[in-house]
Amino acid sequence: MMKDTNQDWQHVQQTVVANLNLANRHLWENAGIYLSLFLVEDLAAWFGHSQVLRADALNNLSGIFSTSLLMTGLYIAGKTRDNDLWGAPIAAVDRPHVGPRTQQSRFRFETIYTLLAGIMMVFIAADILFETGHHLIWPSHEHLQPLLSGAAAAASGLLLTLLWWSNRRWAHQLKNTALAAAAKDTFTDVLTSLVTLFTIVGVGWFHINWIDGAASFALGLYILFVGIQIFRQCALKLVDYFDPRLEAAYQQAVADLPAVQRVLFIKAYYDGNLIMVSVTIAVNPNMTAATIYQLTQTINQLLHTRYGVTETALMVMPADRAFVKKGSADQPT
Repeated sequence: MMKDTNQDWQHVQQTVVANLNLANRHLWENAGIYLSLFLVEDLAAWFGHSQVLRADALNNLSGIFSTSLLMTGLYIAGKTRDNDLWGAPIAAVDRPHVGPRTQQSRFRFETIYTLLAGIMMVFIAADILFETGHHLIWPSHEHLQPLLSGAAAAASGLLLTLLWWSNRRWAHQLKNTALAAAAKDTFTDVLTSLVTLFTIVGVGWFHINWIDGAASFALGLYILFVGIQIFRQCALKLVDYFDPRLEAAYQQAVADLPAVQRVLFIKAYYDGNLIMVSVTIAVNPNMTAATIYQLTQTINQLLHTRYGVTETALMVMPADRAFVKKGSADQPT
């Protein structure tokens, strides 16, 4: 049984680490595109005298920082051989090949760095709001250059749309939270580029000058909202919060198995983007070890196939010791 468990974990580890490395390579594309767009838009904003284009450039700068943080988190999460865990010692037995406990701890670094990316978005949004507020109170008398600014915003919108589609596709395929966060960030960037383009058109061709500052301020608020959302989701994962409705669905699925007399305890949590579940069940006290082992495999396969649970830690108690029968409201001792 132990040998089968180790083989199952090795399979999970190899699959997850391969996906983490693939996601990390994909994020290099994000970093390159964001860096190029920041340089182009910042120069265009300087020469084109566009406040909203500068806000868009700063938003792309936040994309560089957030992508770098996500890449760092994925790199740490994907290491399978090391002498320490971020400078902290690990057991000697885990150093040649990282075991489940240490590797699962590494997977959480993906969530930590995604949380830091959300914080970075909040700081960038605050800078945009401050600069825009200053611009609205003391407006500049420089004239917008619509062709230069508009071309930069249009190019940014097109490239970011393609990048968003790619991030979303790979996030779904790899079930990777870092790429999912990158996809959300990129979708926000697409919207900001489109708003920037329409704002430049409004100012340059229709001479509605106040739109520049107002649109920049609105973009800052939207970036702030997205950053707070990413921070909130990651923080909830790190404190082991799990959707109680989904947890109840897991419990019901296990309880419906004929061999299970009652589910005494269930707890689901995240390790990085992996869903882990701990379950305690009551069964017939006359059940053999072989039957219990088969039931364990059945529950593992059920939760993995139906809900995408990576690993289920199962504890089995005889029903007469737990003082419960199926449908009883009693609690185990």
